[in-house]
Amino acid sequence: MACVQWVYANGSCWVALDRTAQSDIEALWSVNSSHWIRCPSVSNSAVYVDVEKMVMLCNGYQYTIARRIA
Repeated sequence: MACVQWVYANGSCWVALDRTAQSDIEALWSVNSSHWIRCPSVSNSAVYVDVEKMVMLCNGYQYTIARRIA
């Protein structure tokens, strides 16, 4: 069975998000919603994930996110 992985663009690299963020973003994806989530590997505070635009907003920066099958 294929494994879904959420990643964000950091420069020219795609970086996998932590388990907490993976789970939270996948839940948002399943209901096509956007919201604040926990993402300890990126920020001590909450980050906003916009599923429609496929971006994550964190500390004044916008990161492109992608859902890939690993």
